[in-house]
Amino acid sequence: MTVPIENLETLFADFVEFIKQQQNGKAFESFQSSPYIEKEENYKNQVFEEAKIKRDQGNWKEVDIGTGQIQQKVNSAIQTRLHYKYQWHDNNLIDWRKKDDFAKRATNKNLEQTLFDFYKNKIKDNEAFETFLSLKISYQFIAYLFFIKDSQRYLPITQERFDQIFELIGLTDFKTSGQASWDNYTEFININKQVRDFLKTKDPKASLLDAHSFLYILGSQMKKANFVFSSSRTKVNGQTITEPKQEIIPDVVEEQDLFVAEEDEEISFPEGKEIYRLHKSKERNRELIKAAKEHHLKNDGKLCCQVCGFSFVDTYGEIGHGFIEAHHIFPISQLTEETATKIEDLALVCSNCHRMLHRRRPWLTIDNLKAIRQPNE
Repeated sequence: MTVPIENLETLFADFVEFIKQQQNGKAFESFQSSPYIEKEENYKNQVFEEAKIKRDQGNWKEVDIGTGQIQQKVNSAIQTRLHYKYQWHDNNLIDWRKKDDFAKRATNKNLEQTLFDFYKNKIKDNEAFETFLSLKISYQFIAYLFFIKDSQRYLPITQERFDQIFELIGLTDFKTSGQASWDNYTEFININKQVRDFLKTKDPKASLLDAHSFLYILGSQMKKANFVFSSSRTKVNGQTITEPKQEIIPDVVEEQDLFVAEEDEEISFPEGKEIYRLHKSKERNRELIKAAKEHHLKNDGKLCCQVCGFSFVDTYGEIGHGFIEAHHIFPISQLTEETATKIEDLALVCSNCHRMLHRRRPWLTIDNLKAIRQPNE
């Protein structure tokens, strides 16, 4: 499969323009010196380095096979969040549910033997891939195992996302979704290698992982930012006409604005509308909400509603990952501009329960709502 270079040339020009916009006019120079790429993409290198340390395969022994120790080591190496350059990053290279599925697997001697042979280079990579498949390991998870073994040769994969990206660069016939096989994975890597070779003409130090980041920025971040690609612009009577863009759902949902239904503002509040708006603004404090989510994620990876237990990710899949609303539990009548809100002042609730908490005056507490809630039949 040959990547059309002329398409890459056009898309790279768009990419450079996008990076410049994100960097407040600072031009793109290289993948290692770009502030935007450093912030959004280069954490992937840290994923590999931390995985290598936590996997600790140098201390694996034959006698460990079948004890569960090898699965435990590999599980510890698979990060879904990590700290890089003083910031926490959501690692969208692997679906957290696939990590959980692996963590819950019972000790399997065949799996541990394959992991041992794979990371100790006692088995050919294609044989390891097919064995992992036979053990019911998902395509995305297998690709991640290969990536954390050797990031110079292998890459993580998000099938639906990259199918869309490959269409964008002109490869309409190649699909990865539902095509888990060694041949399919090596073709995926081959395409990325062609992109890397192209990028080396722009940045001689561009790596295989930089090619992955370049493609991901094109197909995810630039789409989410509603960037107008050159291929979507046509000239009519000398004027640029932009064709409608197709929406692509992001792999990881960005932080959402939290809200209380606007019609509640029409109700007369004894405390007054200004205090109500102050309360609402505190429920929309993005930095505090982010911190509250991170705090609760340590104990509940699904961010279930603290009233009814509803999980957005269980019901809606990946688009629901990390989504929940925040309710300020401090009595509204006691709020002032100077009120310092802490994590423990917020309850994480689903949209329905959030609305019900605001349904009465004074507003219901979490315990009140739990008490009156009717159980599902």
